[in-house]
Amino acid sequence: MTRKFITLSASMLALTALSGCGSSGVFDRERPDEFAVGRAAPLTVPADLSTLPAPQPGAPRPQEGETKAAMLEAMFGAPKQ
Repeated sequence: MTRKFITLSASMLALTALSGCGSSGVFDRERPDEFAVGRAAPLTVPADLSTLPAPQPGAPRPQEGETKAAMLEAMFGAPKQ
């Protein structure tokens, strides 16, 4: 009797654990197209490093800026002047 109980309990536990492995739409979702991804241009080093601007202490970093303005510029282009 104990052996049947253990076998039945183990099989019920296995069925319960594997019930989450059913098709829930995770594998049926739309995947991104890996061939549509653009590649960024490679980084280049200037021929003469003295042409680079000198760093200014306390000045804001050039890559930091207003995020919203950068997003709008990326989406719609630079504003007309």
